[in-house]
Amino acid sequence: MWEEERRLSRECRSFLKKVRRDSVCFPVPASSEDPSLTVSYEDSWMYERSYKGTSGHEGTDIMADTGERGLYPVLSISDGTVTNLGWLELGGWRVGITSPSGVYYYYAHLDSYADIREGDAVKAGQLLGFMGDSGYGPEGTEGKFPVHLHLGVYSWDTGEEISVNPYRLLRKLEESRLKYAYS
Repeated sequence: MWEEERRLSRECRSFLKKVRRDSVCFPVPASSEDPSLTVSYEDSWMYERSYKGTSGHEGTDIMADTGERGLYPVLSISDGTVTNLGWLELGGWRVGITSPSGVYYYYAHLDSYADIREGDAVKAGQLLGFMGDSGYGPEGTEGKFPVHLHLGVYSWDTGEEISVNPYRLLRKLEESRLKYAYS
């Protein structure tokens, strides 16, 4: 029993090192022209969600301080490959980026995408799309909640999906927040 716990502990530490090594920039840049365009977020890890049953919230929601969909750019936190792109009933328009070390970054509830395709290589800081309020319904559903970006961080190193709370990572990445001209 103790050996299994030690093995799991080593795997978790290894995964967290990969996340810290891969993650370069905050996923929503600051506006270079309008300081009133801000975002906010809190540690909502495993808060109850009730869409089609009850589940825990596996991520952090970065909320737009305005309700305008398509205004706030979403950037890749890390280098990687676009491994998922398209609609999910729960997450709406989403992008999944897998880093070179195998960490999967999930960006959900987007309004639109940049010019990217599945299989494309992306760099940290590259535009993925724009924040929206898509999801919680059939393809094209919008407006069921405020405009925001849901960020999830996952690994499949052990053959099982492991999610990690991105809140502390985001707090650290705010120190390296890029600037962007919102239009």
